Amino acid sequence: MNPFLTSGYVSPEYFCDREDETERLINSIRNSRNITLISERRLGKTGLLKHAETQIEKETVFIYIDLYATLHLLDFIFLLSNAVLKNLEPFSEKVIKKITGFFGALMPKFTFDPQTGAPGIEFTITSKNNADLTVTMLFEYIRQSGKKVIVAFDEFQQILKYPEKNMEALLRTEIQKDATTCFIFCGSQTHLLISMFNDYARPFYQSTEILFLDKIDKEKYAKFIVAHFEKINTKISIETAKFIYELNHGITYNVQYMCNKLYSLNPEVVSPELATELINEITTENEIVYYNYRELLTELQYNILKAVAKEEAVEKPFSNSFIKKYKLGSTSSVKSGIDTLVNKGILIYNQKLRVTDLYFSLWLKKQL
Repeated sequence: MNPFLTSGYVSPEYFCDREDETERLINSIRNSRNITLISERRLGKTGLLKHAETQIEKETVFIYIDLYATLHLLDFIFLLSNAVLKNLEPFSEKVIKKITGFFGALMPKFTFDPQTGAPGIEFTITSKNNADLTVTMLFEYIRQSGKKVIVAFDEFQQILKYPEKNMEALLRTEIQKDATTCFIFCGSQTHLLISMFNDYARPFYQSTEILFLDKIDKEKYAKFIVAHFEKINTKISIETAKFIYELNHGITYNVQYMCNKLYSLNPEVVSPELATELINEITTENEIVYYNYRELLTELQYNILKAVAKEEAVEKPFSNSFIKKYKLGSTSSVKSGIDTLVNKGILIYNQKLRVTDLYFSLWLKKQL
């Protein structure tokens, strides 16, 4: 198989480095310390979680929940309840009776996917109080399982967008009741997560360890790349592997994607020229998507994107020098435009403002 995975997790053989981070995660889990895992998007948070899971799966139950697509509390309940049903214990008649008895007042209804046959569960929720009670009971169900459970919430900052404004307090109340379950809170919007866990006035204030996930070390990544190409007798120097890393700004997904495509070509030699040619092909292949962005955005928003892309990263996007350099207009309009683009996930603001998609950024730099 192609060793440069762009999604999912297979085994440690296809996982590069993260030894220190893995050790910290496992130590926290085994000692029931909650942890907040923060990194920019596409640096491999999910892969790290799966990697840690494989090393402790015999001693724990690992429940992973991606909140990115959720919009409100009911979405949260649906994902949490079905993740619990899927992972806590094998589905059986005994489990049906247990859940029916425990959640009787909420009238649980069991469903089955028509294509896969996978079981699911739905609750009758008629009010906000009823929804809050469902969350409380789900956490109580986990506590009473008698098992060592890890619950990992990915893109945890998404709960801040819910119309229900008590989510932080509701979850903090339930989580602090549990002395054995380990909770992992992951996210890619650094400023939001830092505020959630380090602001004195917030419910989650200093309730977890903080683990920042940075880019994989260039030297280690280069050796990983060379080793896998050598297995198919493709020649690639350490210098070229480092060039690929730098070309993709050290972003794990992009490095993996480029190496995946290079590997599929089965070349005799991987050269800097081949890598450069490939990145140009990638941006060209995605042009239809990039042009569609232009149609969906206002003129100012698109101009902001181009300006940020040309700078690669902007430390002070509201400064007069940046705004005047690219003729963006008033500061208030620029702020509004940036806020919209950040909320849409097209821009990311972690200390510096950047275009989230590296290849889109490279394409924008070429535009007039």
